[in-house]
Amino acid sequence: MSTDVLLAPYDVNQEGEANLPNPTQEKVLNWVDAVRATPFDEQDHIPVLYLQGGNGSGKTRAIMAPVIELLTQVNKIRILWGRMDFKDLKLSVIDKFWEVLPRSLVKAKSEQYHYYDIRQPNNGTGRIYFNGLKDLGGFGSQEFAVIVITEAHEITEQIYRTLKRRCRQAGVPCMILMESEPPNQTHWLEEILDPEKENYDPDVERWHVTTYENWDNLMPAYKGSLESMPEAAKRKYIYGKSGFSVAGKPYYSGFKPHIHTGEFEWNPDRPLLIGWDFGFHFPCALITQLDLQDRWIWLREFLGRDITIQKFGDYVSEQLNLLYPNAEKRHFGDPACKQSNDQSEDTSWQILNSKGIMVHIRQSTYRERKEIIERRLSTLHGDKPALLVDRRNCPIACDGFQGGYHYPEQDSMKEYSDKFELPYADGYYEHVMNSGEYIAVNVFKAFERKFIRTRKKKGRV
Repeated sequence: MSTDVLLAPYDVNQEGEANLPNPTQEKVLNWVDAVRATPFDEQDHIPVLYLQGGNGSGKTRAIMAPVIELLTQVNKIRILWGRMDFKDLKLSVIDKFWEVLPRSLVKAKSEQYHYYDIRQPNNGTGRIYFNGLKDLGGFGSQEFAVIVITEAHEITEQIYRTLKRRCRQAGVPCMILMESEPPNQTHWLEEILDPEKENYDPDVERWHVTTYENWDNLMPAYKGSLESMPEAAKRKYIYGKSGFSVAGKPYYSGFKPHIHTGEFEWNPDRPLLIGWDFGFHFPCALITQLDLQDRWIWLREFLGRDITIQKFGDYVSEQLNLLYPNAEKRHFGDPACKQSNDQSEDTSWQILNSKGIMVHIRQSTYRERKEIIERRLSTLHGDKPALLVDRRNCPIACDGFQGGYHYPEQDSMKEYSDKFELPYADGYYEHVMNSGEYIAVNVFKAFERKFIRTRKKKGRV
């Protein structure tokens, strides 16, 4: 039986002709060819290609093309294509897969186990499984040559590690292909790419893919919707850079990166104003200073990760002495630092005080802090705003101002006050932003309100 078919893995144009691969899609084909050229008995690791890209950048089709080639050319190959939720996989991948590969090539299938046997030349057969990845118990001892993970940011690192151990089919080259939208900076996908992290995986090769690579293949209306997004969102959803998810309205209004950010040096003749936010997972110290025109400069942020306040305090003190020798320092922090916690018998305030760090505190509301900071964002001192952020040394704060620190989404609003909405407690950006808020409420004067009470007096209309 002839298996010659015309495939268009990169979709078709308006004339009905198959699109050619864009540069990254061509690179993926070459990468897979290089793995295939390696004798299976010489593979000393499982190569992992991770495509991190913007919306509509062609990531899925970049992977689909070599997968179909392997499926129709390598006899007895077993391929697993998965996503966290099977319903999402069907909508994002499976329907598109069968638009490319004719169902006439299906030799056999199992509705229960979601696999399909695909006809090959010379009576060969390749098998592909489509599965959700929430529960991997159904695979038993199954082994695969190729594992594809769609929207890898949705799964856990444990799932990834488990799948990697299943990528071991004998007799054929093995590989993992992943694609995802950019994750948060603290996501495990970021950590396995960092040689300084304990869970670093040297097998992973990440490529950034921008939507503009696939621009000519997108509908005009879709391109218009992408280009209308705020700049902070474009960085993630067009340029494919890691960062926050733009899930809600930014808590602080008026922040413009081209106006409120720059590169700044500290003034040794002026004190440092340091804000502290505590917690084991992401303790934070924010280093700021007022310049000669009373502009509040956010100079540097220090964010810990799963570290005690004892060790974090020592680290920050060491960095302060190194970067700002002999500087006068004034410390401000969360009033909760005087409360005991389960990490130590001493309070955070007592621990830092024992290291010569006297943290000043003041009770305040989110509203008070928001008004102080927004007034500074909207006020000019000279020719620049009264609040400026160093883009080199405060990347988390920059993202926080642009939406990482945001109001809750609509479905969570019921948990918040009707009179004044609180920022969403995201567990990451909030620590840097809160550190700045503690400085603000201690150093700058809050907005004064005058309340006039009127009442009727007896005998008067």
